[in-house]
Amino acid sequence: MPNWNKIRKDFPITKKSVYFQSAAMSPIPTPVFAAIVKNYRKIHRQGDILWTKDLEKYRKLCGDIAALINTEKDNICFVQNTSTAMSLIALSFQNKIETPYNVVSTEDEFPASTIGFEHQGIAMRYVPPINSRYPIDAILEQTNEQTAAVVTSYIQYATGFRQDLQALGKALHDKSILFIVNATQAFPFYPLDIQAMHIDALTCSLHKWGMTGHVGSIFFTSPEFRKRFSAPWIGWLSVDVGKAVIHTAKNAPFRVHDSAQRYEFGTQNLQTILAFQSALDYLKAIGFENIRNRILELTDYLILGLKKLGVRIVSPTDKPEERSPIVSFSLGDRNKECIKKLTKESISVSPRAGLIRVSVNIFNNFEDIDKLLSVLHSVISGT
Repeated sequence: MPNWNKIRKDFPITKKSVYFQSAAMSPIPTPVFAAIVKNYRKIHRQGDILWTKDLEKYRKLCGDIAALINTEKDNICFVQNTSTAMSLIALSFQNKIETPYNVVSTEDEFPASTIGFEHQGIAMRYVPPINSRYPIDAILEQTNEQTAAVVTSYIQYATGFRQDLQALGKALHDKSILFIVNATQAFPFYPLDIQAMHIDALTCSLHKWGMTGHVGSIFFTSPEFRKRFSAPWIGWLSVDVGKAVIHTAKNAPFRVHDSAQRYEFGTQNLQTILAFQSALDYLKAIGFENIRNRILELTDYLILGLKKLGVRIVSPTDKPEERSPIVSFSLGDRNKECIKKLTKESISVSPRAGLIRVSVNIFNNFEDIDKLLSVLHSVISGT
């Protein structure tokens, strides 16, 4: 069993505040911060001479991520953010799908999932929530013979609803509809199995639960997806040069990588990306099942406290398989007052979609939740 008190000490933010905003950005644990500093110190002292070795380490990291989500290393790369990944997919569709088509998504999606498609003028069909959930039947009802893809989050950012990706992916696979997933609010805490879930493309920004800051986003594409959809734009690193280093010829044929390297347009900030290796190792050492159990334990305690106060909980809470670290609730017209009072007490929460969003993490404890509930009680009672 992990020593949660010891883990808490890896997060200095806990010394001065109660932080419930990991769904916006997680603080960086001390070992990961040390890895970032070490990587930059290397540049400070040695400049660019280790770039090729860093690139090899980057490829290894892609392999470690691939193994974690049941795919191959060649299917993984990093891009700047989820908006970049989704815009790449949208442009790919526009370049290759000639017949009229639409894309189905959900009303609660964070705009990074959808705005790239809307910008391309792609017809979007949005599924309304049912009690903050998105039943698979409701999603399938919005599809028709012209639906090219369904775009959905693994966990919804505002309510914390966790989708059954395996059941949805199978249903879409049976209908020959592409399955595009935003796993930002889930990875790496919650399991992903690309094969079992029939996912065609997936993006995941790591500054939430990856605990490395703005390191960028993982971008998965299946070989079948890349074969069907050529890269809508490329850069010098996208070109397969074999044993050479750079394609320098002008007005000469070149070949784009078959692998996900086609989306690696140019030089990236490998120093922070490589620090995610430290974050991944840190979380693996704790154990993802232990992390999920701890999250469930803390959110159970929070939900019970909210119910005792008579607070309206918006997040789905009755089925463990739909739960996540996010619990959103509302005090109605007292939400702003509540957030203001919480901030005054150095308790950080997030206003999202007219709700108060609390996201718990491995560094939180029951005392943190008690402090939150105490402020809520004072707001409700007017004391």
